[in-house]
Amino acid sequence: MTRALNNPKPIKERHIRHEFISGMLLVYHQKLMNRSDVLLEPVRFFAVISHHKALNDQLFCNDREKPFLLKQEDFVAFLEYARETTRNYFLGKEIYFVGLDRAYKAFAVDRLEGMYHHLFGEDSSSGLVQKNWKLQNFQTRNEYIIRKSLLNIADWTASGHRQLEKPLEYSSDDLENKLAERARKQKREYTGLREFQKKSIVPGHVLAIAPTGSGKTEASLLWSSQREGWEKILFLLPTRVTSNALYRRLHEYFGKADEVDDYTAVVHSSAKLFRQELDETYSDLSYYRESAFFKAVTVATVDQLLTQGFNLGWWEMKTFHLFKAKVIIDEIHAYQPYTLGLIVATIEYLRKEFQTEFYIMTATMPEQLQEILTEALGGAENRLLLPDKELLSKARNHYRVEEKTINQLKPEIEERLKAGKKVLLVVNTVNEAIRLYDAYNNFYRMVYHSRFITRHRTEKEQLILEKEDHEEDREGFLLIATQVVEVSLDIDYDYLYTENAPIDAIIQRAGRVNRKRNEEKFTEVVIFPHLEVSKKVYEESENKTKQVYPVLDKTFEILSQHNGEKLTESQLLEMVDNVYKDWKIKDDADYRDAKVKYLIMQDRNLSYIKDNNNEDEKAFTRDGLDTVSIIPMQFEGKLKKAPYKEKKKYEVTIQRSLFNILKSKLRKTDLATDDHGFQYIEVPYDFEKGLYFDSQRAKELEQDPFTVNL
Repeated sequence: MTRALNNPKPIKERHIRHEFISGMLLVYHQKLMNRSDVLLEPVRFFAVISHHKALNDQLFCNDREKPFLLKQEDFVAFLEYARETTRNYFLGKEIYFVGLDRAYKAFAVDRLEGMYHHLFGEDSSSGLVQKNWKLQNFQTRNEYIIRKSLLNIADWTASGHRQLEKPLEYSSDDLENKLAERARKQKREYTGLREFQKKSIVPGHVLAIAPTGSGKTEASLLWSSQREGWEKILFLLPTRVTSNALYRRLHEYFGKADEVDDYTAVVHSSAKLFRQELDETYSDLSYYRESAFFKAVTVATVDQLLTQGFNLGWWEMKTFHLFKAKVIIDEIHAYQPYTLGLIVATIEYLRKEFQTEFYIMTATMPEQLQEILTEALGGAENRLLLPDKELLSKARNHYRVEEKTINQLKPEIEERLKAGKKVLLVVNTVNEAIRLYDAYNNFYRMVYHSRFITRHRTEKEQLILEKEDHEEDREGFLLIATQVVEVSLDIDYDYLYTENAPIDAIIQRAGRVNRKRNEEKFTEVVIFPHLEVSKKVYEESENKTKQVYPVLDKTFEILSQHNGEKLTESQLLEMVDNVYKDWKIKDDADYRDAKVKYLIMQDRNLSYIKDNNNEDEKAFTRDGLDTVSIIPMQFEGKLKKAPYKEKKKYEVTIQRSLFNILKSKLRKTDLATDDHGFQYIEVPYDFEKGLYFDSQRAKELEQDPFTVNL
């Protein structure tokens, strides 16, 4: 926006955004002066005028701002200043400003389509769509991405007095040496690369199927070594916790690029705070660059990739940096159909338009999922299907299916705790986890779920991992958790008691038992019946067509057929296919909706290049996440004068439906909003249990105590 042009200060102290003047120069010298050496292509013009602010119908404004309108008198004042300055410093060059005032009319509109029509003589309802944008199959969008990204990268780097990030070159031998060094630090024997890892040293796309603890991460990094060095590496995970842990690991592998910078970044919604806790000198500007994938290696949640398809954030530079990049997607099974549809659409686009390569891995990949991913990668001839045959043929845990409830199994669990065993107890809802935590108050135990404030959840994760580092302490320990344990913590327990869940979720939970594959130790996975509310978690919420697929009953039935057996990983994968054989992913309404939405977003009007005003990445990339972040009221006084980043540590996420009920039931004094926009609500909360409503309070809120905020 123009700034202070109408105040009485001298003209040289007034400011006007330079990208508009640059755009006017392009208009003037090509369209009005017929300069053959200055081509006024649409994407070139829009790349120039949008390289500092979002490009949309309102011309660089969000919905809360007024459209940009440059007053003619302000522009005339600027021209006088520009001519005088040019005469003083670039004698003879002021000719470039002759007649420039005629270009002003190009900006005397408040709609993007109107500007385009004025400049290029196309009708915004037909010619613009048909002649210049739609029928070029992403050509216009891709050209815009390249031009604007190069301009932004040069601008950010020069104005910040920085150097471009150094490329990372490493070979499979280099990485193997790092693995050996890491094993020595951990006082482990290093026996060399496994066969599965060696087979990952190939070019092209890979679908890798390997059990938990098989060295998939290192296998994917070995695959990534097959590059010239300048191509970026992007490692995508489902959660922030796993992203932070992997960032530490990769930073250990790759180290620093120089004295002040390193090769590795981590990017997600709270990554900046995480980095600032590790290094107080870490700056906002550094995070801006890293969130645009400037670093050689970026660890991120999957949302950071998907947002480029919705023109969110630094989407142009993200996409530009993905040219010939190596993208690793871990735990592909963990995504709901909607997000999976977006992932598949993104893979197709980046593979076709930017030659991006993918290494997609998980412990459980049903045949249907293999087929969908294979199609997205260009067919079976374009990808390597790589199962870890060695570990898939081995068994590490016994499986027992019980008709008893978890309450009836309590004496057995207590005996194992008394014997000094580590027991993992996983249920499908937060409130059930908290109820069980109370039931075992005579034992050393901890509860871990999603309803802790960020600070406490981090502290709990650290305590859990510290327990892993002190295995000589054989005091019995009970970890009670929800689904968050499936992909968040690198832990190794003796026994798992799990509420019945989809077969792939049970396999992930079982991956936390006998993780180190000690064949001499007896370990067991005990599955007990699910509560009725679990169907709301895993069936009804996943299929909005109301054609509920009985995944829970099928899982319990198939596992019961192998009761008491020590199951191999291959047997477990066969069960996954059996459970899901009648459920067609491609026919899922959410999956189809996501793929269509991705294309529509890029195909609507000028949205090939327009920015999206909505900056909430999860609103576009995750289905069923209708949530609100709040801070328990007990922390309001403590945080009154705290900085923004400190307050973020005290947020906890709850369902919007519960949030609305709380707002309607609580007194006005139990609700508050501070200057930073954080919302405080009077809710029961403590470090031991997190946010919890007992039966009486839930009844008052008209909520089932076992379903409230699952």
